[in-house]
Amino acid sequence: MRMHPAVIALAVGLVACTPQEENSGGSAAEGDTATAEATPTSAPPPDTLAETAWRARSNDGARYVTYLDGDGTYRDLRNGDPFQEGKWSYAEGPEGKQLCFEPEDENGVETCWMPGRTKDGLMAATGPGGRRIELEKVAYEPAGDAEGDAPE
Repeated sequence: MRMHPAVIALAVGLVACTPQEENSGGSAAEGDTATAEATPTSAPPPDTLAETAWRARSNDGARYVTYLDGDGTYRDLRNGDPFQEGKWSYAEGPEGKQLCFEPEDENGVETCWMPGRTKDGLMAATGPGGRRIELEKVAYEPAGDAEGDAPE
């Protein structure tokens, strides 16, 4: 199954990891026209993405939230339920800073996204094959809180 992290969103996919769909629609659709160019009211991509969270919507209407934890791990929730976990990095790549995800799954393949400029809590990201998604920054929750197993 081909996956992309949205929640950075991206989201940031960053980025949540979502199955790639053939038909378009929704903000995470292939060929999305989200603006990543510089405008007077937009800001460059963040210097750091640690302890942030990003939401994206897939073509099938599912909502994905990707939590980028400070220890270099990420957690994806699909419609609020645990979906995927793995490692993330945000470093210089061949074309600038890239947000990369490597799922824990034994067949997991690293996927990298180029975050664009941010505006009003939204950030466009470009992934494999030029696929563009729009990520919405949402409240970050530490691992125990986000999955409902925080100590009482």
